[in-house]
Amino acid sequence: FLKQSSDFSTMSLRRYVNLVTANHYQSIYSLRRLNSDNFFYPAKEAAVKARDLPRLKRVPPDALSPWFDQKKKKHAAALSDKQLETIRRPQPIFSVRPTTCFLADGDYNNRLHSFPLSGTKIFFADSGKRTTLYDTEARCSISTPSLHTPKDFPVALSVPSPGTEGEQDQDGVSLYIMDTTLDPSNATPFEALIWRHCEDEDFADHKTWHCDALPRPPFFDHQLDDDTSVQSYAVVDNVICVSLTSVGTYCFDTVSQKWSLAGDWLMPFSGKAEYVPELKLWFGASAGNHQLPCASDLSHILGGHAPKKLYVWGDPHLPGDWLPDLFNPANIVSLGSGRFCIINFFRDMGGRPSSVDGLTATDGSPIVVFSGLEVLAGNGNGNGNGKGKDSSSDSDKDSCSDKVKGNGLRMIKHRSRLCRDTSTDSIESVL
Repeated sequence: FLKQSSDFSTMSLRRYVNLVTANHYQSIYSLRRLNSDNFFYPAKEAAVKARDLPRLKRVPPDALSPWFDQKKKKHAAALSDKQLETIRRPQPIFSVRPTTCFLADGDYNNRLHSFPLSGTKIFFADSGKRTTLYDTEARCSISTPSLHTPKDFPVALSVPSPGTEGEQDQDGVSLYIMDTTLDPSNATPFEALIWRHCEDEDFADHKTWHCDALPRPPFFDHQLDDDTSVQSYAVVDNVICVSLTSVGTYCFDTVSQKWSLAGDWLMPFSGKAEYVPELKLWFGASAGNHQLPCASDLSHILGGHAPKKLYVWGDPHLPGDWLPDLFNPANIVSLGSGRFCIINFFRDMGGRPSSVDGLTATDGSPIVVFSGLEVLAGNGNGNGNGKGKDSSSDSDKDSCSDKVKGNGLRMIKHRSRLCRDTSTDSIESVL
């Protein structure tokens, strides 16, 4: 995440998408890097092949079949998986085998969590609280402090600190980590890895990593329903915002280190939402359907106002035998300059009727699709080549307001590449 400021209006374009895979037979986790050029057409080719995705007035449930009515389906040229180009996983640039940690109940855990500090620096944390930082540019791992407590299902946000002149100081970035397992007995569910000056006066001019225990989120001490969970999280200025189902949205000020309740409403995202300074909007997966991209303006959250949902986009050009993997919501990685890579997880049902009734984690063959998306602030009347109408209906446009940021946004879809899990390796995270 990049801290929003008036003097920071652009974000450099990332060249790579980071991919973490796991070989569970050998307990080895590997970091791989996919060149983002794989997901975008060159300028001349994009004018012919790239297309606008339709905006949706109503967000359908987590199934692909209800996205469009039958009239629209007649005009949608559905793809088959044979028409999608495949992409091979590149060789690992870094691998690690976490130490097995034996738990109090006699079980054991050897999972490894990964968090992006930036596009080139990745933190890893194992079940025994140990952490390490891998720098993809320097091609080296850096020893970092252990966490105070293990994290079962953590999420993380990086918040760059301002420099001495108010500029973005990448050397002062911090990574805030919170466990989403809402266990009241967890003494330290929220902490941060911070790069700052040494406390020893003899080394005051040197910087090193510190791990700080942070104030306990108030919702960990509430009487929560069993169904309550962390739905989404984002950074607004220097404030971390967290939405919990059936509860509302809480904010943590990283300067004052205080929690506050913003309201009983939720941000319209599932998982992490990222700020795009060029468009002054936050982007992520839709809370209504975890496979669809969504944009919203969160800038008024700090004043206690609910965000206004602007756009949700769908894609009618998907194989009919595919259903969304309900256990793996989409990942949306911001590449900068209004470009994204969206990673969708599907199940190839192989002719099975398109229904999610009784769908389990083992039904169908797992498929992962990487797609390049580009968001343009246009007048909303193009189809990706600047010549025709977009594919949104008049009713779709009702989901937007001319009076808010994002009016006329167009979501352009570039190339999609298909990737299948192997018999040994599975995709753990895309960063």
